[in-house]
Amino acid sequence: MTEPGPREIPGLTDATGSRLPIERPQRGLRWWALGSLVVGAALGAIRFGLVTLPGSGPPAAAGPAGEPVTGAARKQAEPVVITVAAATARPVERRVRTVGTLHGFEEIEVSPLVEGRVARVAHDIGDIVEPGETLLEIDDSDFLLAVQEVERSLELELASLGLSTVPDPSFDISRLPSVERAGLVERSAADTLERFRGLVERNAITKDEIQKAELALDTARLDRKQRLLDAEQALAAVRHREAVLETARKRLGDTRVVAPAIEVRTFRRPGEGGVDEIAAAARTYTVAARYVTEGEVVRSMPAAILFRLVVEDVLKLKAAVPERHAASIAPGQEVDLAVESLPGVAVTGHVVRVHPTIDTASRTFDVEVQVPNAGHRLKPGAFAKASILLDRQSDAVTVPEESLVRFAGVTKLFVVVEGRAVAVSVEPGVRLDVTDEAGVVRRWIEIPAGVTAGAEVVTSGLAQLTDGAAVRVRTATTP
Repeated sequence: MTEPGPREIPGLTDATGSRLPIERPQRGLRWWALGSLVVGAALGAIRFGLVTLPGSGPPAAAGPAGEPVTGAARKQAEPVVITVAAATARPVERRVRTVGTLHGFEEIEVSPLVEGRVARVAHDIGDIVEPGETLLEIDDSDFLLAVQEVERSLELELASLGLSTVPDPSFDISRLPSVERAGLVERSAADTLERFRGLVERNAITKDEIQKAELALDTARLDRKQRLLDAEQALAAVRHREAVLETARKRLGDTRVVAPAIEVRTFRRPGEGGVDEIAAAARTYTVAARYVTEGEVVRSMPAAILFRLVVEDVLKLKAAVPERHAASIAPGQEVDLAVESLPGVAVTGHVVRVHPTIDTASRTFDVEVQVPNAGHRLKPGAFAKASILLDRQSDAVTVPEESLVRFAGVTKLFVVVEGRAVAVSVEPGVRLDVTDEAGVVRRWIEIPAGVTAGAEVVTSGLAQLTDGAAVRVRTATTP
């Protein structure tokens, strides 16, 4: 038994008898669907008053012969029953909302200045440390021996000069014993020559003895100069040994790794001095990470990171803001933060830095917010939602959210003027949640332009309204 094949349609074969393929009317279906969309969009535009057809205004109350209208015509002539609410002036805050991450006001990675075996770890993660407080100690045996060796070498240099301590820069080297001795020899040779010259007048001395006395004086003078040079060289060696000793002592002190002392520049709000404040009191640190254990050998080159310290009593929020707000953000603006770890707790900061460039990939620019954190309730690395205050207006015009009609990217509302609904295109602004006298929360929308305070805006019956339609107010809602 053969399976039935496709049924051939008579007349769909060519001259050779081959069956032609059947073309389905796909093109006609596409045109039909496109036409339906166009008609639907046109009807919607007419329905919402975006397009007004000729003669589509409110129907007359009587027919062309003065006869009263009946049936459907009378239904169209009746005013649309609506409710209204008065546009109300309210205080409005314009804000930019963004998200970001909290960082320590300063984060410092501590590395050793000398290498050696870790003898003691004094602090761990979460500890609060003061500037100058010991974090870690390295075995100092070799460094202590180096200091003692240089001290003995310095003592040897001082002994060669007949000194017990390093002289100050104003020290007179002519007071050194070796230089004083050379000076005495020079004066003795000068006295001898002067005495011999007095004997020449009496022919009591030979010329050869005079020449020997002159040579002895010249030799004494040269010897004194050499003594001075030797003394200066020895004194320079003493000062060099002193510098080497200071270096050895510093390396010995560097075996004790301490928390550094830094100046933290915090921002003052306008009206509180107008300048940045350098903290006079030392900031405390929180140990955020420890990377070393006792007995481990640490290296100074390349530097090994031992601890990461965070200044936690002041934090920084780093967030990205869309470039359209670049002209509105400035240092000093107030910022409200919401952190998941502190639900319902108000956290306030201030903008301290606005980056001058815009990221071409994300079309955003970075802002930096200073956040006080005296109680250490906020933690670095936490996610935060930020609301930057741009402007306050005490009398912004607002309308109920239900009075707005949105269609095809256009937002409008209807204002009642002399018993008719007048369509007004608007640009919505800030959204407000307002609690009325009955305790009901209603959403109100700021309207920057197009509507004045006190104007009656339609809040219901919007689906039946067109521009210029007659209306009848059923109930007035007091905001």
